[in-house]
Amino acid sequence: MRALARAAALALVASLAGSLGGCGDDGGDGGGGPDARAADILDQLRALPEVARVTEQPTQQAGYRYFELWFDQPVDHDQAGGARFEQYATLIHRDATRPMVLLHTGYGNWYYDYPGELTRLLGANQVVVEHRFFRGSRPVGAEAWAHLTIAQSAADHHRITTALRRVYGARWLETGASKGGMTSVYHRRFYPDDVDGTVAYVAPLSRGAPDYRYEPHVEQLGPPACRQALRDLQVELLTDRRAALEARARSEATQRGYTYERIALPVAVESAVVSLEWAFWQYVGAEACDDVPAVTATDNQIWTFLRAVSPVASSSDDDVAEFEAYYYQAEVELGYPGTMDEHLAGLTLYGADDFAGAYPVGVTRPPWSEAAMADVDAWVQGEGARLVFLYGEWDPWTGGMFELGAAADALRVVAPEAPHGARIADLAPADQAAVLARLEAWSGVTPDAAVVTARRAPADDEPRPPRMPPARLRAWQVLAR
Repeated sequence: MRALARAAALALVASLAGSLGGCGDDGGDGGGGPDARAADILDQLRALPEVARVTEQPTQQAGYRYFELWFDQPVDHDQAGGARFEQYATLIHRDATRPMVLLHTGYGNWYYDYPGELTRLLGANQVVVEHRFFRGSRPVGAEAWAHLTIAQSAADHHRITTALRRVYGARWLETGASKGGMTSVYHRRFYPDDVDGTVAYVAPLSRGAPDYRYEPHVEQLGPPACRQALRDLQVELLTDRRAALEARARSEATQRGYTYERIALPVAVESAVVSLEWAFWQYVGAEACDDVPAVTATDNQIWTFLRAVSPVASSSDDDVAEFEAYYYQAEVELGYPGTMDEHLAGLTLYGADDFAGAYPVGVTRPPWSEAAMADVDAWVQGEGARLVFLYGEWDPWTGGMFELGAAADALRVVAPEAPHGARIADLAPADQAAVLARLEAWSGVTPDAAVVTARRAPADDEPRPPRMPPARLRAWQVLAR
């Protein structure tokens, strides 16, 4: 388990990371106590009518000040006089004359004051906006869910960008990874001039619910022997190890206080096994192929591997709640992959009704409509400009890559053999140079090459999001039949 242990260590160090070498002082406010200039920035933020509240928080990020903001937002931007909610964002401020990076997670905010790759490359300011209906940024009432659309979300980000541009008048770039990258593109589709350029990491565009473009891509991921070892292990677990896995999951739940009322524990166990192949290529990658247990491994060895790659606990109640707004979006507008489980035919026990608890309680979902993603696809290929799409070669989500078509000043690059965590630092040298050249042209700042070379250092590894519940991936497989 060397590669898995190393990955876990990197994530732990990242979550505790302090100052970053790539973000040193460059004439900004500094990292100490408030001075006159920092107070001026704080006063300017407080004066923005769109900001309901703002507080300053301590940070260890050298050269930065850190603020938490709550933006007053309409639930429905077409009815500004209607219901409202507060949308959470975090801001790290270096200097108002530096570029601003608008960073999306597409979910809750787990970046807080951590500077992302573009922020470090450009020595920029950064604002991270929590997506509507995630964590604390949720309107009240079941009827509000009708306004969880990409158009309403884009209007949120337009309103925030418009407000902060009164303070930060330099160039703006927009970015995000996975659903955060998708969110950045959706914002650009509706408000193409809000920012000067977009870097969307590992962002798929699904053209259906399900979308079977992913299937041929997953069928060729990684070394063939590693792919077969994963599938052999899945068959073994569903054939002879189900009871042992359920016993360990129950013990873990007792010890750690996990509950399984939304998705029953046996369903969560089966989901973790069926999602193992996808999760391996998304989160871990080929460097851990030697860690895949043989079918003769002990129950303890197998449980340890499963918990590291496709945890049963990621389908516990708290984790399901973390992602329930995504379930809604995926089945209404975003689409989802038609994932692969043919090699497990006859070995699974649970059907669509067993996953009903994954959805927001008491909320009615409109039927899937292809219009939203077709519109975004048409905009990128017909009118899109100043876009970079970056993918990992061995990431299952790369099966849903955006097509550039006639997009202007646009680039699509693929990091060799990389999983879902692919970044600029993982690209081949020529592709790195092409991306950095665009960042310089769009931002007016020469990127700090040391940030790229430092990518492998633990302190430069970005915070990792919560794992998508295996029950979600399994539900998609069931729905795709």
